Amino acid sequence: MQKFSEFADTSISPVMDGKKVSLDEILEKEINVLRYRIKKTKYSEAKNPDCLTVQFSYPENEEAHFVFFSGSSVLMQQLEKYKDKLPFSAIIKKVGKYFTFS
Repeated sequence: MQKFSEFADTSISPVMDGKKVSLDEILEKEINVLRYRIKKTKYSEAKNPDCLTVQFSYPENEEAHFVFFSGSSVLMQQLEKYKDKLPFSAIIKKVGKYFTFS
């Protein structure tokens, strides 16, 4: 019988580790978007039923990982559309009532 470790790709961690930061802390700052996950939110009163988790690093210290959470449908749509471009460098901006990568 095969061992899981013989065929599994262990270079991709299933857990998005890193210090949690708020989206407000990283607005207008360059980040390296490494991975993301979209799943249903646990908050029934949320406007968007989905929750975005993004793992990122800063260009000046790529070894340290961070994560932020958001219900932004614009960020989710952008990540889904450009998921084949990951990882990428971006700045998150607030435009009116929504967030966007630039």
